[in-house]
Amino acid sequence: MRWTKFLIVSAVSIANLTSLSCNKRAPDRVEQMTLQLNWYHDPSFAGEYAAAASGTPRISVTEGGPNVSPINEVVSGRATAAVVGADIFLEALDKAGPQGLGAQCIFVDFQRNPVGWVVHPKVAERAGLNASVLAQPKALNAWLFTKFLDKTISAGDKRGTETTSVWLQWAKRHNAEQVRVLPVGFDSAIVLTAPTLAYPVYLNEEPFQLSEKIGKPVVVFDPAVDGVELYGNIVIVASSFAAAHPEEVRQLQTRLRNGWISVRADPESNTKRVSTYYKGGNEAVIRSQLNRTTEFVFYSADKPGTMDITDNGKWKQTLVALQEAGLISRNLTLDRIRKEMIMPQQ
Repeated sequence: MRWTKFLIVSAVSIANLTSLSCNKRAPDRVEQMTLQLNWYHDPSFAGEYAAAASGTPRISVTEGGPNVSPINEVVSGRATAAVVGADIFLEALDKAGPQGLGAQCIFVDFQRNPVGWVVHPKVAERAGLNASVLAQPKALNAWLFTKFLDKTISAGDKRGTETTSVWLQWAKRHNAEQVRVLPVGFDSAIVLTAPTLAYPVYLNEEPFQLSEKIGKPVVVFDPAVDGVELYGNIVIVASSFAAAHPEEVRQLQTRLRNGWISVRADPESNTKRVSTYYKGGNEAVIRSQLNRTTEFVFYSADKPGTMDITDNGKWKQTLVALQEAGLISRNLTLDRIRKEMIMPQQ
């Protein structure tokens, strides 16, 4: 009887343990990820294309556009991850308030903001630009601000966008806050008509396209030369996905990092890969865009994806610039931003 009772109790215990084990469901395996871009296919996403080309789970890259909200795609679960501008992410976080955005940053794609200004070469020539100044980036920027101040050249700004935040920081460094800006649209083709205007562009894309059409390099002015180094593109995932699949998030961070490392190490192969997605330029233009983009990814960073959340670091600088531009409120704090960061492994 004693042994029978022991066997019955043991059998019941095993059954209970088995039941508990079955009820405690293991996390679903992720068979495929969808990576949502924040714009149409172009060389800006070379690292994402490279990440999608190797490893598991499989990554499907989805093109964006003006009517696509990468944050909404991620939060809704339609996309696993998304590329989004740091400014757009912080604006959304600011508006979300205490309840949270439902998305977290896992990777900083661009270690500096890609916004800069260009002038048609004929305009620069008429304004007296000489070769010695053209060869010195800081002197070139200083020359442009003298032209802004004497109203020889107007300063264009896409008002209410990241361009405004970059402009204000740049003008401050040249003691030129009083310069009146001219609101402009998003069609950089205006540069082809040679207006007496410095037009804001994405430095890793439009200068190369414009130069090809003009048949001569446009004159490029880069605020980063003067120390304006705000964050550009970042990669986000849904907070719910990060909580349920922390290992997959780590793998994605590693794949993105390795993807950008491969882009820098082998631009030729990656130019060909970009060409399978992007049909907007010839191979020489794509290579130039790719090389410039790679500079942004590794700008003042040893490893791609690095996040600076120190008290006076780049997230703080980006936050302050957007607040001074009136794009987000003073309520958003660095501590609040830190809660939405999943740091890549070193």
